[in-house]
Amino acid sequence: MLLQKKIKIIFTKSELRSLVLVLLWILIAAMLEVVSVASITPFMLVISSPEMIHDNIYLSTLYQALDVYSNDEFIVLLGVIVIVMLFISNGVQAFVTWKVIDFSQNMQHKLRVRLLQKYLYQPYGFFLDRNTSELGKNIVNEVDSAVSGVIMQSLLIISKSAVVIFIFGLVLFVDPLTAIFTTVVLGAFYWIVFKLVKDRLHAIGTARTLATSQIFKISNEAMSGIKEIKLHNGEDELTNRFSSPSKNQASYSIQSTTIAGLPRYLLEVVTFSGIIAIAVSSTTIGNIDSSKVIPMLSLYAMAGYRLIPALQGIYSGLTVLKYNIPVFNILVNDFSQETLKTKVDRQLPVTFTNKLLLKDVSFSYKNSKYMAIKKVNIEIPHNATIGLVGLTGSGKTTLIDILLGLLIPKEGCIVVDGIQINKNNVSGWQKNLGYVPQSVYLTDDTIESNIAFSVAKKEIDKKQVIEAAKMANLDQFILTLPKKYETIVGERGVRLSGGQCQRIGIARALYNNPSVLVLDEATSALDNITESIVMGAINNLSHRKTIIMIAHRLSTVKECDIIYMMDGGKIIDSGTYQQLISCNIDFQNMSGLS
Repeated sequence: MLLQKKIKIIFTKSELRSLVLVLLWILIAAMLEVVSVASITPFMLVISSPEMIHDNIYLSTLYQALDVYSNDEFIVLLGVIVIVMLFISNGVQAFVTWKVIDFSQNMQHKLRVRLLQKYLYQPYGFFLDRNTSELGKNIVNEVDSAVSGVIMQSLLIISKSAVVIFIFGLVLFVDPLTAIFTTVVLGAFYWIVFKLVKDRLHAIGTARTLATSQIFKISNEAMSGIKEIKLHNGEDELTNRFSSPSKNQASYSIQSTTIAGLPRYLLEVVTFSGIIAIAVSSTTIGNIDSSKVIPMLSLYAMAGYRLIPALQGIYSGLTVLKYNIPVFNILVNDFSQETLKTKVDRQLPVTFTNKLLLKDVSFSYKNSKYMAIKKVNIEIPHNATIGLVGLTGSGKTTLIDILLGLLIPKEGCIVVDGIQINKNNVSGWQKNLGYVPQSVYLTDDTIESNIAFSVAKKEIDKKQVIEAAKMANLDQFILTLPKKYETIVGERGVRLSGGQCQRIGIARALYNNPSVLVLDEATSALDNITESIVMGAINNLSHRKTIIMIAHRLSTVKECDIIYMMDGGKIIDSGTYQQLISCNIDFQNMSGLS
């Protein structure tokens, strides 16, 4: 795929217009740069040969237009014009530099936000196949590399190419043979060097993306598992694991930077050696008018002063672009991902007042031939309490994820009050749900913000927070804290006990007063006393809300209206606790009674 097509995938139409505007400013700056170079020649000409003021038609016309009284006055005014042209040229260059930086930084901001949104609006299955540290790396690190290493380098290449073309045209007008020879030699040199290194640049660019992924992954794992690392004295092992990709990344950057900069040093020597050679030959050959040579040498020197950085900029831009293309391709691929989930405010509403049906539901994970769920049929009446039990790997959590609308069944469907759940109404269905996972994710924020999770601070209903905390049997504990609901829980709730974290998760699930409460082994991390208290609060909601729970301890499902036993992705039995404990040997084994 061509680079311009990839850019269209990432940029919006308004951003493309801004990109074109920046490009136009770059071209204007390039033209002014050449004009400032060209203005040196007539000034040096009149300095070395004042009589040329009246002999040259252009200088003579300018002399009359300025209405000056002497050659000296004209030379002063011409010098002022040259200075003004240089000032304007450099001023525009400074303005364009600001425009480029402004565009670059704003694009990095917009792309980070848009990529995060793109990821968040992917279906839940997307995150089962991707490492979260890799996604974080793309948002934080690779967006910057793509903008600065590909987009801005493309603009740099275009601007420097314009400078080269304009300077070539100027020198071509003055001395065609020198212009053609110089451009061909310098251009061929850079082209040959780039052809020799481009494959190496692509290879180390690809290797760098892998090293960066490993750096993010290992550092994320180190911080997330700090308790186990400290317990097992694993600091040195994690440091060594981190050191290798970090060293590789540094090595790749060194190689890329060195490759990008080396040709300049040789070319500067060659170019200015040529200018010196012209000057020496001109002074040693008697029939050459030195008054004509000086302006010409001034033009060559100024052109060389501008041309070498321009050629070096093109070459350097190409090397940096080639090095960053693998990163850019990653972003293009992720921006090309279809966003399956539509905006929540456009979703059709779903109410639950009668019954919830899972009809012939089957599901398999991506790239797996094994069916995790096989032809499951369940009927859940409104305000009933349902239990799901089974050994690890029996399919309980997968079935819950389907019921939550996070996974889409391969076969079968979910029907709520006669309405089939699909992509157009799944968010409407999810508004009915409160969910408590086995391990609750807490942000490094206040207890209040963690209960009212994903709600803007100014929109938090404090009364609902307190009510939810009371239902989760958490309110009394919170009131003992110095800052009460404004207490910071620490990263991942590090300042709280496991039971307290879990009860915050239960309060979070109850904050929006859902009609369906789903608990995925939500009490398994609690001690027996705390579990009993929490289950008492949950059982108090019985027949006022629909409750669906995966049980780790069978004692927690004793009050369920019906319990479904799962094995191998199928429902193998169902009934009340008393029915299953008296008739099902597997259930007896799970309860420890056999």
